[in-house]
Amino acid sequence: MTLAPPSRAAPAAPPKAKPAFGDVSSPVGAAVVLAAVEGWGKSTVGAYAPSPAFIMAGNEKGYRTLLNAGRVPNVPAKSTMAWAEMLDLISGIAESPGSIRTVCIDSLGTAERLCHEHVCLTEFRGEWGDKGFANFQKGYDVSVSHWLKLLVALDKLRENHGIDVIFTAHTKIKQFKNPEGADFDRFVADCHDKTWGATARWADACLFGKYLTVIDKEKQGKGKGVGGSERLVYTERRDTWDAKNRYGMPECIDIPNDPALVYSTIFSYIHKEQA
Repeated sequence: MTLAPPSRAAPAAPPKAKPAFGDVSSPVGAAVVLAAVEGWGKSTVGAYAPSPAFIMAGNEKGYRTLLNAGRVPNVPAKSTMAWAEMLDLISGIAESPGSIRTVCIDSLGTAERLCHEHVCLTEFRGEWGDKGFANFQKGYDVSVSHWLKLLVALDKLRENHGIDVIFTAHTKIKQFKNPEGADFDRFVADCHDKTWGATARWADACLFGKYLTVIDKEKQGKGKGVGGSERLVYTERRDTWDAKNRYGMPECIDIPNDPALVYSTIFSYIHKEQA
């Protein structure tokens, strides 16, 4: 009688490597959103940043106007009218950053418009109305996933190359639905709430720039604004504006009148550890 060979147990699988914690203290580029009232000087911040690449989204021409007037230095800049082109620009920097140390996108709202146009064309057959992009706000919901792709691409610049990213943003006044009492008006970035929510969470600092307001109280009880030449940056949220920072910045920063000093005044607090 032939005996069957003894069965052999399958070799034990090697133990899985346990996930290890590492050191995350290596430098990473800053992510900053600067929202400011009109004429405050948002574009000068990016223009005077170290080794910048300036991306003008949509119909933004602020930097070009300042350049032609001799008020800002001539830096590498590109105007883009399409969402795919903007992503390609950023991907190109990630592949070959060269000497670039700062990427400035002017502005958040016009970049958002390029995103919405792309989504409307590719996912809603170019239909903006109630049967397309605007149908139950679906277009804005879909656009967030595309917007996050931009933020991820910018994170590659920050993580892999230590490049700072600056978004400028226009502002608007919007009523805040106050769950604790009467509603009130506040300054917000001029973009859709969903775009702002994603961007504000991503950013290390959301800064709000305005002029100092001086009120002359008239006899009838109605105030009249008489100030407006001193520029300020606020770094913490208040009922009247959105702001935050992860750098321990002062609540309020005085901004000098010299355009060449605006960037260094703000970023001296952000890069204080490297100073």
